[in-house]
Order: sequence, then structure tokens, then C-alpha cells
Amino acid sequence: MASATGTVRHPKGPAEPPTGPDAGAFLRAVLDSSVGAKVVVGLTAVGLVLFVIFHMIGNLKLFQGPDAINGYAYFLKHEIGAFLWLARAGLLLIFVLHIALAVRLKLRAVAARPVPYVVMHSAQAGIASRTMIWTGIVVGRFTLFHLAHYTFGWVNGTEVYDPEAGRYVWTNYLELKDANGRHNVYEMIVAGFSNGYIVAVYLVAQLFLFVHLRHGIPSVFQTLGLKNARFRGPIDILGLILALLVLVGNCAIVLAVQFGWVQSQYR
Repeated sequence: MASATGTVRHPKGPAEPPTGPDAGAFLRAVLDSSVGAKVVVGLTAVGLVLFVIFHMIGNLKLFQGPDAINGYAYFLKHEIGAFLWLARAGLLLIFVLHIALAVRLKLRAVAARPVPYVVMHSAQAGIASRTMIWTGIVVGRFTLFHLAHYTFGWVNGTEVYDPEAGRYVWTNYLELKDANGRHNVYEMIVAGFSNGYIVAVYLVAQLFLFVHLRHGIPSVFQTLGLKNARFRGPIDILGLILALLVLVGNCAIVLAVQFGWVQSQYR
């Protein structure tokens, strides 16, 4: 039996100090391990895929007319402004984590075998799987261009009719306003995709995104241990369908402007 001076802690006494690693050390250990890094890459991929899908759905409001997409943009910016900035910060974090860890895993794999195989025979790996890192880098660089183009208005502008001056004047995308004083996202999209060079950049980027999603979505299930022989077929089909939907939806927005299906109200 323990004595009064033994090691038994009094139930109302001070809490014993933790003996295990703290949360920071645990997180660093997870991210430093290959298995942990792959899991984080998979989880961040889920967030990024969901964002891509919902971002496309929001942009498809272009086909409903100026009021629909301008009202949607106003709602995001003014009605849920604080939440929007939190979502942007979280999206930026998972975007950086996804790219950084994926590149580090690739570099580790290359370093583990500095001498390449004399003859390469891939039983399951296709072009999409072998080029994931490169398609991801292209998509990442395009994302920065997309932000510079539409979010910050650094890439291009447009001409709008000024009734006071009686002529067209050059203006930044972000200064476009509709009749209700809202940011005229409709005209911004039309102006942006009226430039043939920018259209080419977007269409090529969507092809890279399709290839990346086509393999990346099924890979998430594989990484998280949710893909087996029974569900391999349906999961691969799901990846193909989602990648095709994103490709068709995003390209439809670009081509609708180029073919004149969606036109500026200023002309």
C-alpha cells in the first residue's frame, strides 16, 4: 500500500505535466514522414477539388445574365465578407501545403533512386500519373495568373462607354460597375475572354487541369485507403466524370464569349 509520502497524486493536487510530444512536434513529425505527407496531400486535394467545382458552378451564373452573376459576386463580397476572407486564407494554406508537400515527395522519390531504370515498364501508371507533378505545377502557375487577371486586375483592362465624355474610355476590370453600383463581374468576364491570347492560356490550362484531376481524384481515394479492387472501377469513373465536368464547364464560359453567345452590354 502506498504511504502518505509515496508517489500517489492527491486528486485535488496540481495536474501532472504532459510527458508526450506537444502538438507542434507531432505535426512536424507527420509532415516530415512520407506517409503523413501523402495523407495531407490527399486531404488538401479534397479541399481544392471542392473549391474548383463550386468556383465553376458560381461562374456558370454568367449564362443567367448580368444580374445573376453580379448579385452572386456581391453576396460573396459583402454579405459574407468576413467568412470569405477566412475561406480564402484557408484555401491559400491548403494550396501551399498541397504543392509544397507534393514537390517534396517527388524530390524524395527521385533522390531515393538517382540512377533511372534502364528499361521502364509501367503496368498501371499512365501518362496522367507519371506527369502529376508537372501538370500540378502548370495548374499552380495558372492559378497565380488567374488571380492577377481577375482578382487583382493586373493583366488587362477594357474599354467602356462614358456617356459624359461621349466616347469609349479604358478602365480596369475592378472599376466596372453595373446599374446598381455593384462590381460588374459579367462585363469583366466578357472583356477578359475577348482577348484571344488570354483565351488560349485559359483553354490550355483547362486541359492540364483535366489531366491532373483525372488521375488526382482517384488517387485521393487510394491515399486515404478507400480504394480497393471492388470500388476501383466506380472510383476511376467518378474521377473521369468530375474532371470532364470541370473541363466542359470552364471551357464553356470561355468559348461562350469568343463565339458571341455571351456579349457585352456596352456595345
